Amino acid sequence: MEELKKFLKIQNIDYDIGIINNGIYHKLSEPFDNEQVVRFKWKKNSINKLIIKLKNKNINLMKVSSNLYSALYNIVGTNNKVFIIYAVDSHVQIPKTMLKYFRTGNSLYYISTLNNKINRSSARRYNTKFGYYSLCFEEYLSKNYESIIVDIINTILPFVERKKTIITFKNLEEKVNKLFLMSLFRNPKYVEEINNYSVFSQIIDGGYTPEYIAYVGEETNKNYIKGYTPVVLINETNRGMLTIKSLFSNLRIDGGVKCMLIPLHPKFAIALVPNEYYKKMIEEQGEQTYLKLNEDKELLQLNKQLYLFAKNNNDDVIGLKNDLDELVKI
Repeated sequence: MEELKKFLKIQNIDYDIGIINNGIYHKLSEPFDNEQVVRFKWKKNSINKLIIKLKNKNINLMKVSSNLYSALYNIVGTNNKVFIIYAVDSHVQIPKTMLKYFRTGNSLYYISTLNNKINRSSARRYNTKFGYYSLCFEEYLSKNYESIIVDIINTILPFVERKKTIITFKNLEEKVNKLFLMSLFRNPKYVEEINNYSVFSQIIDGGYTPEYIAYVGEETNKNYIKGYTPVVLINETNRGMLTIKSLFSNLRIDGGVKCMLIPLHPKFAIALVPNEYYKKMIEEQGEQTYLKLNEDKELLQLNKQLYLFAKNNNDDVIGLKNDLDELVKI
């Protein structure tokens, strides 16, 4: 068992130890010496390579059971087991399905507000960490949250490209509310804050996970955008709108009206405006109303507000290279 732990440390793989009781794994600080279950995350398509590597170190595994998301092995010659959770390189906050629209060529550029420098990455690698989410939760995210981003983008993009003259949404408030919840449980700072200030989280070894916060958030069905109405914001300038790693930001429009913004594309965003302001928009422009930016100075001011909000939260600002260059200058 010590040889296995040593191997995992060399591979920089986090692990914990516990027992399995009635098919459920329980993490323990001091499990029985001869009946330990070592749990860690590994890529599903590399399991066979892992077994060979361990065999070369005289650690032989025999499969007990497996499913789409995990596998349990006996360590031959002992009463100990290995419990492997399948995982991938997870995008911690913004998914690739959205990041790809902010690429310049094949590269993704972003400003680190800690040092105000422009860095280069890729939509596939930016802000990723192996095993941050399990493979099971990755699929859950894709089906229940990232699909919402795809749906909104696919609805607005034809309008921006002048292929359609009307934007028609179904249940936009509900979708944006779910995105707000996603922005919370995918934000490590929020998860850390929950664990620091929650009495109950102290009882759980390791604290609340993003997965747990997501499931609880869905069960409570809280309205995170109460008092606000989502409205499409179209960027009609030749420059690009920026976005930030935490997805949602606060800013002011139309002379000081407080709202929230979700920039999903350099050419459009979803703005959450106060209900009273939305009623005024409907009265003046009709049911098909939307916000728009048609002057460069307006867009630059919006990007500057996004930057300042991000800097206040030690966040990254993401965008097309030319737009980031211009922002850094001012």
